[in-house]
Amino acid sequence: MELVDIECELYRLIPSRFPPVSVFDGLVANDRLDQLAEIEARTNPRLQSDERLRALYGDSGSPQLQNWNLAPFKYLNPEGSRFFPSTWPALELSDDQQTALAVAVARREGFLRRTSEAALGLDMRMLKTPVAGKFADLSEVSPNLEREKRWEIARDLPEAADGIIYCPPERPSHRCYAVLRGDRLGRTIQTVHYRFAWDGSRISAVYAFDEVGRKLSPEDFSLADDALAA
Repeated sequence: MELVDIECELYRLIPSRFPPVSVFDGLVANDRLDQLAEIEARTNPRLQSDERLRALYGDSGSPQLQNWNLAPFKYLNPEGSRFFPSTWPALELSDDQQTALAVAVARREGFLRRTSEAALGLDMRMLKTPVAGKFADLSEVSPNLEREKRWEIARDLPEAADGIIYCPPERPSHRCYAVLRGDRLGRTIQTVHYRFAWDGSRISAVYAFDEVGRKLSPEDFSLADDALAA
């Protein structure tokens, strides 16, 4: 299995509450916030890892201490990821913003259909993360390969692999990356905010809160052509 050196900036979307607020805001009296924070620090796996990493990296603003970089390796998807079971944490990123949108729309549609959600607007934010490392190139693997066979391939990864490169079914003309080691991530920044318009059966429109303020068609995200060009 070939390992290739990569150094690039990759993209993903996460649900967003804008402006950001504390999880406890408006729920408890202010004089109890310190107690709740102490309890959370003892039980929250991300915060426990944060404390351990601060002992290694200090408070210097290391990328490894960013919530956006740390959380994906602590809050595991019970269904696993594209090439890995739930016991093997991996952060999945896309090679450009359009591919990230294609993947995010497909996954959000699947979740909203499962829970039979009524029409709603879902706010999302795009994150950009520098990544460098040695990745196994699985771009020749069919995007339609069965899950069990994909997981079987991943079990044979070389020990030196920091992750894999693959073609996502949501946009096969481009590449996604599954990162297995958090120390291969640079400092993440947020870019554009979006709103996914769910009509009760599908995401029928995506609104970009950028300098243009565009309405985008989700069907175009899977195309090889650039659907985000102004």
